[in-house]
This record gives sequence, structure tokens and C-alpha cells, in this order.
Amino acid sequence: MAEWWVPSRRVERWWQTIVLAWLLVFFGPSTIDKVITEPTAWNWTWFAIWLFATVGFAYGTVQAWRTRNNPQPACWEGTTAPSEIPADDVRSTLASTDDRISAIKALRELHPGLGLKDAMDLIDAQRGEQGPHH
Repeated sequence: MAEWWVPSRRVERWWQTIVLAWLLVFFGPSTIDKVITEPTAWNWTWFAIWLFATVGFAYGTVQAWRTRNNPQPACWEGTTAPSEIPADDVRSTLASTDDRISAIKALRELHPGLGLKDAMDLIDAQRGEQGPHH
């Protein structure tokens, strides 16, 4: 389960959508009207800030909705270096399964940021140390 300070992708997607709508509905008309009726430096600065924020949130919202069905990227959870995996975890994972593929899956479930190739290398190295019977 995610910690409270790490929002889910659904929360992030809806938060960006709501902020974008808020920027467009509440700040957009008044900001544009001020620039047209009273083109002062402050109004143009405020317009530039509003425009930058609106474009940024629009891009983020489109990306969040476009990738809503894709699996979560590894960079979201963080990656785990193979050197950070304790050898005991690799040994116990290999001992608890019957074959190589199950061991790789189990190791990646135990360490979600571990890449497929890294998990495979760790399992193969451990199998080589244990001998041909495993």
C-alpha cells in the first residue's frame, strides 16, 4: 500500500484535471479581461504566469489520462540496484520455488524496483553457486 504522501496515479490524474479546470474557469476569463482592458506590466506578468501554469497542467493532464491504462513505470516506485538485494533474499527465494522463472518473479515481487534482467542475473548467479541440482 502506498504511503500517504505518495498519491496514487488516479489521485494525481484527477488532481491535475481539477486544477486545470479551475485555472481555465476561475482565473482564465478575468486574467484575459484584465490584459485586454488594462494592459499594465503587472497584468501581463500575471497573464504569463497563468498561461505557463495552464499549459503545464494541460500537458500533465493529457499525459496522465493518456497513460492511465499503462503499467506504472519503474521510476515511479524507484529502482533497486542489484547490489542492494541481500544474498539471503535471493537464496530464500530460490529455495522456495521449483524453477528459475518462478524464482525471478518471486524476487521481483519481494523487491518491486528490481529490473527483470537484474533479477535474472541474481537468480542465475545463485543457482551457479548452489550447483546443478537446483
